[in-house]
Amino acid sequence: MNYSFFGTCSNDYDQLFGCLSTILCQSIIPKEIILVNAGEKNIKKRILDIIKNKGIKLVYLEEKLSRVRSLNLAIDSSTASYSFRFDTRSRFSKNYAKNALKILSNKNLNVDVVGGAPTVISESDNFQSRLCTDIMNRSYIFFYPKHRDTKYSGYSSSIYLGCFDTQLLKQIRFNEKKSLLSEDSLIINDFLDNGFKAYISSGIKVEYVSRNSLFKILRLFNTYGFCRGNTILLSKKLFISKRHLFVFIIFLTIFSFLLHLSFSSLILLPLILFFLNCICEILTFKNLSKYYLPFYATLCQFSWMSGFFWSLLSIFNKNNSESNFIS
Repeated sequence: MNYSFFGTCSNDYDQLFGCLSTILCQSIIPKEIILVNAGEKNIKKRILDIIKNKGIKLVYLEEKLSRVRSLNLAIDSSTASYSFRFDTRSRFSKNYAKNALKILSNKNLNVDVVGGAPTVISESDNFQSRLCTDIMNRSYIFFYPKHRDTKYSGYSSSIYLGCFDTQLLKQIRFNEKKSLLSEDSLIINDFLDNGFKAYISSGIKVEYVSRNSLFKILRLFNTYGFCRGNTILLSKKLFISKRHLFVFIIFLTIFSFLLHLSFSSLILLPLILFFLNCICEILTFKNLSKYYLPFYATLCQFSWMSGFFWSLLSIFNKNNSESNFIS
């Protein structure tokens, strides 16, 4: 079986070459690497110098496109049987491709897209970078999704990046109906809607390099919320999984309780979330708990909420930006 790695970049070239080094270390070398460069520099020669004598074809495209359109352009260029997506901040274990191909070819599982839950690593060794890494590794901030549990193996409604059957991916494609980031859950939702299965394996090891400033993490959560709102608007599904329904019920219960007291009681919502985050931090990490993290977790959750509600309001905005790369 042959496969390609496909992805995009803007101007984050240092991260891209960090990712590329782990692609070239795969125990099964890819047939091709497909990159759509929306940045300012031409890096084709540098990549060719790195992959020479590797027997890997480079498909290099320079296009000033949004990420979703860039990904679809990359998909159209794939000639391999399977296509594995990369992100500039992703780092792959040596057997990432081998284990993904093994599961994709497993007739008993009969799955069409697979992946692994990412372990988040620090970009640099300073407090803010370590703080951002800890935030991204706290799955309770995201209300415990399966696709953030590195020990989980099973079917899922979302997968980080994804390893796809190329023909199916060309058929379904990333959604271009609205300018938005290519949120993983949206493409997986489209696969599920077409009767295909998505599977996460704890044996597919991948890392993600976290951003190194609190401001960038808050901006990232804001974008996550914005993408979730767009996913609902495009898929016409309020709940893609049971977890979303469960979280909605919890928030509805809290809102109803506070409104029952008085409208001004809504100001207590941050305190309630902070309290819940403290409990989760203590119960989940026990002796390794960091007691300042629930405060930052609450900030991130409110940043997510603001992005979510802004997305719902943006349906009235006729001038949505086509650029959706996050710095």
